[in-house]
Amino acid sequence: MSNEVKKYNEVFEVRLTPGCAGNDPSEPDWEVWEVKEGSEEIACDNLTQAEAQHMADMWSRKRDEAEAEG
Repeated sequence: MSNEVKKYNEVFEVRLTPGCAGNDPSEPDWEVWEVKEGSEEIACDNLTQAEAQHMADMWSRKRDEAEAEG
């Protein structure tokens, strides 16, 4: 385990849009939230569940790649 301090500490979360049922994963009822250092903001919205998960995974991977290149 390294003693290096992480440069990037954001987390990307897939959340159901408030007021949406979320019963159909193919409906654009999902959002991706960027959460970091006690703040949260919508990074992308009006997505299907699969699109939102793909975006969150992609951005997490990009963050990890940037951290590794450091």
